[in-house]
Amino acid sequence: MMKRLLTFMLLFAVVGAVSAQPLREDSKKSQRLMVKKPNVKALKKMKAHAFGRGITLTSDQAWFGYGDDENAENMGLAMDADYTLAVFIPYEKIAGKGATVDGLRFMLASAKAKNITAWVGTTLPKPGNYAKGADLEVKEVAASDVNLKGYTEVAFSKSYEIPQSGLWIGFSFEIEGLPEAPDDSEVSDDDYYDWYYDVYMPWLNDNLNDAYPFFGSFLDETMYGTMLFACNAYDDLYRTYAELDPANADLYLSSIGWDDYSDYGYAVALNALIGGGKFMNNAVSVEDFGQKYALINKEVTFPVTLTNSGKNGIQDFTYEVAINGTKVSEKTIKLNSPVDKLLGKTTIDLTFPTGDKSGTQDILLTITKVNGEANEIKASAKGAIFVLAESAKMKPLVEEYTGTWCGWCTRGWVALDLLTKDFKDDAVIYAVHNGDPMEIDAFEPVVGAMATGFPSLSINRTRTIDPYYGSDEITYKDYAVKDDVEAAKADLAPAAVTVKAAWANDAKTKINIETETKVMFDEAESSIAIGYVLVADGLKGTGRDWAQANYYSGNASVTGDLQKLTEMDEYIIGMEFNHVAVAAWGASNGVEGSIKGAVKAGEPIVGQFVADLDGLLIGTDRTSSDPDDHVTVLDLIKDKKLHVVAFLVNKQTGEVLNANEVALSDKAETGIKSLNEKASTISERFNISGQRIAAPQKGLNIIKLSNGKTVKVLVK
Repeated sequence: MMKRLLTFMLLFAVVGAVSAQPLREDSKKSQRLMVKKPNVKALKKMKAHAFGRGITLTSDQAWFGYGDDENAENMGLAMDADYTLAVFIPYEKIAGKGATVDGLRFMLASAKAKNITAWVGTTLPKPGNYAKGADLEVKEVAASDVNLKGYTEVAFSKSYEIPQSGLWIGFSFEIEGLPEAPDDSEVSDDDYYDWYYDVYMPWLNDNLNDAYPFFGSFLDETMYGTMLFACNAYDDLYRTYAELDPANADLYLSSIGWDDYSDYGYAVALNALIGGGKFMNNAVSVEDFGQKYALINKEVTFPVTLTNSGKNGIQDFTYEVAINGTKVSEKTIKLNSPVDKLLGKTTIDLTFPTGDKSGTQDILLTITKVNGEANEIKASAKGAIFVLAESAKMKPLVEEYTGTWCGWCTRGWVALDLLTKDFKDDAVIYAVHNGDPMEIDAFEPVVGAMATGFPSLSINRTRTIDPYYGSDEITYKDYAVKDDVEAAKADLAPAAVTVKAAWANDAKTKINIETETKVMFDEAESSIAIGYVLVADGLKGTGRDWAQANYYSGNASVTGDLQKLTEMDEYIIGMEFNHVAVAAWGASNGVEGSIKGAVKAGEPIVGQFVADLDGLLIGTDRTSSDPDDHVTVLDLIKDKKLHVVAFLVNKQTGEVLNANEVALSDKAETGIKSLNEKASTISERFNISGQRIAAPQKGLNIIKLSNGKTVKVLVK
């Protein structure tokens, strides 16, 4: 039975050597199963959609959907299953108060689909009755009425006014007749894998539309309710897990129900027919476009996102720009690709000047006209440029998200080894583990925000890419992530940090960390904080959870640096894990108060932090009620090579601005020197925050001497 359950999971998890593995159930995200096939050539036939089949729109109706349906790709489970997809229809954002949902349309590619329904409800149908449980209307759709090469359009029996709480629309269907795995009581592991590679994978490549029967697209940003997914097969699987593992039954049973893929930017090809006749004609809203850093007398380009709320779409628009409260320009832009869909979005690159002074340039962008007519809604957006007098050297922070349970994550293991050699002094690189003996609490918010799957990798927390192939999603060039790190290394650095670290006590339970930070722009109140990470090399362990899964084992098609993985076992026993984050303080938004108050461009800010390791637990057993299961960080890192990382993070945006690291000294020392002030000539004195002070203050003081040297004094 257990092999069959594992087989069930394998059918959707193992897609190909270049696919990001879906998140585990015990990760803090809900994503379970969705697979987007990268085989674009096989999908071209299905992309020739015959739109608009079935319903003739009246003058007060329009179609509304979230995704880029014309470029949607096949998605699904590649197994027999009951599918249910849903999207949320918001109140008053499309056609005003009184707007209605009159029908829907969806795209379904498989001729094997049966028991097809379309539905609308004020709430989502409950588990076990997804296809029939909507509280407003459920309409059966004959398989013969399904358009397998475009939209299938369904009119409801009446119009349903959209309440303030919104409406849900959806469609459901069943797929049967896909290949079943051999019974585990009848075959060996070798026979099963022979079946998988010799029977199942060839079938999969020849039957994409049955294996991946519905369509979805990926948005550049998340929008609530663009794609929810439910599956009775998964519900049954979790109930089975609960029976097999009663101690964790509540955890498995809590996984039953809907998964919101909106959080990952997915949108399903499912549109609502909106009626009500209160559409605006020319209406555009605009979203705040964030912050960037730039040098004096340069220009900065921001991607600015517009949303259409008018029936006439967006052909062109006029905008005004004010910087620090003063209007500086007005321009009109004609779109190369007009936006026609309600709530359809487009992103335009707009360029703004930085001026000739360092400091913050607050930008206010206002959309005044749409298609030559006055914009029917008030639409303004904010952005900011931090103008720098000079740039520091960028040392990007590279974080890989991985786990021993993840069979594709071995490519990240290879990549990190290569990156740490190629960027020894030019980047800060470490692995963040999830769901295994090296998982730590501090990084849970970072993993939740940045990991799009396992393995994945972020650079300065501005984007997430593959840890080996990088952002090269077309050719999958070997070790292309090196190019991404090279590009990040060349980025502008708005601040610099240096770090020193040494054990603070003989017991080696506390670490003194000293930093010197230079910010390259003036700021009345610092938006920057410092985070600290302890990184270990040479980690090993015994037991099942330390065995690294390896899906590359025996795969003759693998090329480049990954070839060595093909010679390793399917589960690698005794693997040594290097560059592992084993503890962190302020991992997400930095340590509160690490940089506070006003900052002056170029002036050093000296800080000290005591990192306490005493009692810190590591691994998935750290929450166990049995103390005998607990492993401490101190136990795991004993006699290991350690580094301390300090990184600068923008507290508002989460972007890492720069980073540095240092080997942890074996000597238990503070690094703080005493000073006979009477025998020395003091030119300046600063407190720990880098603020100039006139007299000694209790705590750490930074003293500049007349001979040009700087020392630290601990005033008691």
